[in-house]
Amino acid sequence: MCEQIAKIRRKLQRIGIQHILFLDETHKREGDSDNYTLVLPGQPPYIESSSTSSYAARYDMIACCSGTTLLPPIIYSPAQRDRGVTQEMLLDYIRNLLAQAAGALDTYPLLLLLARSPIHNEANLLQVFHEWGCQDLTQVIRIPPASAKRLSPLDNSLFNLWRGKVLASGPLTRQNIETRMSDAWNAITQEDIKAQYRHCGL
Repeated sequence: MCEQIAKIRRKLQRIGIQHILFLDETHKREGDSDNYTLVLPGQPPYIESSSTSSYAARYDMIACCSGTTLLPPIIYSPAQRDRGVTQEMLLDYIRNLLAQAAGALDTYPLLLLLARSPIHNEANLLQVFHEWGCQDLTQVIRIPPASAKRLSPLDNSLFNLWRGKVLASGPLTRQNIETRMSDAWNAITQEDIKAQYRHCGL
């Protein structure tokens, strides 16, 4: 696995971070909050939350970034996601948002890297990008198993930063969760992105 990671990393280092897109899925649940807080003397040392169960309503987000900018995410509510994000939901995201946003980068070539998931079919993804106006995307690469923490700036990197921003204003509720998820993604800066690409050896 180390040799596979090194091989992909060398390829990406040669092409430059502005040509590399990473895509991944993450989620938050209604009731999520920081598990610690600072309080004034005499104040209750706890955070009130509407739901703390693993069965709480789950909201999934598909997000994508290049080495210099964020691309618009999509957030699926429990009613939309049913039992999880499907390949058709991912392809709809590309058709409705991502292909146009990636094409607007006006960068050639673009490589899209993502984890090994059943919904990540390289040929289908590449075809939809091309059909919906992004000819700049030339290759879709699924990274080796268990390598996302070493190769992807999203996995446990930008997503951790994003989670902190989502929870910064208190527990998530059904009324605020989608707005907070979207606003936190848009609050990530170019310096944040570049730092996480460097952290992955890119």
